[in-house]
Amino acid sequence: MVKLLSAIVMKHNNGHPVTLYSCFELASFGFFSRGSIQEVCQFVSRETITRTSPGQTNAVSHATYICHTRVLSSGLAAAVVVDQDYPSFVAQSFLNKALVAFQDKYPEAEWRKVTQESNLGVPDLNALLQEYQDPSKADKILQIKKELEDTKEVVIKSIDQLLERGEKLDDLVERSQDLSFQSKAFANKAEDLNSCCTIL
Repeated sequence: MVKLLSAIVMKHNNGHPVTLYSCFELASFGFFSRGSIQEVCQFVSRETITRTSPGQTNAVSHATYICHTRVLSSGLAAAVVVDQDYPSFVAQSFLNKALVAFQDKYPEAEWRKVTQESNLGVPDLNALLQEYQDPSKADKILQIKKELEDTKEVVIKSIDQLLERGEKLDDLVERSQDLSFQSKAFANKAEDLNSCCTIL
């Protein structure tokens, strides 16, 4: 199952990014491990943003997870931690939408004033994180691809069923031919028996 674990927006602050917003979707993990996973997501996101130049995107993988980042030329940055099965182009699409949603709520003049770790409220980003949990619903191209795969599966299943039916029909045809042969043989035998016992 594909997972999108975290979305973090930071101010790229010359070597030490400052967190402006973060949200996590860790319901699939045990309660006692969620805090550690959240810290790891925060750490990896910060380190990846630190190593990404303004105006660039980056992706760093470790074990079965990938951290995708995008740093705007203004210094506003976003990072998302996903599992290795999560499509990278959907993760990049999420980053773009996350940055737009954050900037709609907090213009550059406002977020530049933040100097310490914060978690500014951005309800649109929480909704976006939930929406992107299923990449096929969030991305139109992936959604079309999934529909095509589903249609292909239905067509293949239909062909299989048709072949099964075809084999069964062939068996019935063979049986009916055998039956008509047996019926003819029975009729002939009945005629022979009836002819020997003619009452005069």
